[in-house]
Amino acid sequence: MKINIAILNYNGKGLLEECLPSIIEASENSVYRPKVTVLDNRSTDGSIEFIKKRFPMVEIYIARENKVYCSYNEFFESVDDDVIFVLNSDIKADKAFIDPVIRHFEKDPNVFFVSSRMYYFDGVTYQGDLSRAVERFGVFSADSRFNGFERMIDKENYTFSTGNGAFDRKKYLKLGGYDEIYLPGRYEDVDLCYRAWKAGFKGMYEPESVIFHKGYASFKSVFSDKHIERTVFRNSLLFMVKNFSDPVLLGRFYFWLPIRLAGFILTGRFHFIRGFREAVTKVPGVMARRYPALADAKLSDRKVLDLIGGPHG
Repeated sequence: MKINIAILNYNGKGLLEECLPSIIEASENSVYRPKVTVLDNRSTDGSIEFIKKRFPMVEIYIARENKVYCSYNEFFESVDDDVIFVLNSDIKADKAFIDPVIRHFEKDPNVFFVSSRMYYFDGVTYQGDLSRAVERFGVFSADSRFNGFERMIDKENYTFSTGNGAFDRKKYLKLGGYDEIYLPGRYEDVDLCYRAWKAGFKGMYEPESVIFHKGYASFKSVFSDKHIERTVFRNSLLFMVKNFSDPVLLGRFYFWLPIRLAGFILTGRFHFIRGFREAVTKVPGVMARRYPALADAKLSDRKVLDLIGGPHG
């Protein structure tokens, strides 16, 4: 089985210097001897020159343009690996994090993605990546702090989605990869994994694989908090409109939407109103994506949520 560890980078030379050695050590420790590749999003901070000089064993792929996480789409098309790890540049890894993940793909051909146990850099504070689908105000999202997660993080289990995990390359391409309608980011990983579940594939959590996350370091260096909040809200609306067909679940979503908007106006949080207007302009594009995705679905929303919703999924 051919494995590749692809690290997304944009002007992250300092993060690569800090984190890349642990990824290289893990690749050398694995029986699969995976390649390590930096997927660079047109950096201007000398990242490429730094990698060539400091880590000559690492391969480099330069994206045609910076499409943030969606740059993985062209990368997946350009290689012939079986499984590709998708990692941010602010990820460190335990030296044994690879092989427990790959075993899932070997024993079950229906597995689409596998996530690792994730801690913050302190190595103590648990961050994820065992997640469940939770509903707030009619909107579903992935939550690693769902009720009862402490009892489950030591055991292999289904998981809703992953932002830093391993993917079956052929299934990824079949699903169309990350959707550019969510650019510059947020919810594109949830969207991809939810579509995979509805298509009948699986997402697994492997606690024996451990990684460490600095926590959105690259994203926060580019965008303000209000911009991030606006984008998350906008993309959560797009996610619901694009992927859900259950009339009761959609009814709850549309019931809460005007109440939420009124609350934002009354509390002066007008950046959320801007996010709503941005979502409205993208509805035609969402609808064009909605019908092919629903046509390929093998599981209903209810069935998927039975599998990955709440603490006992």
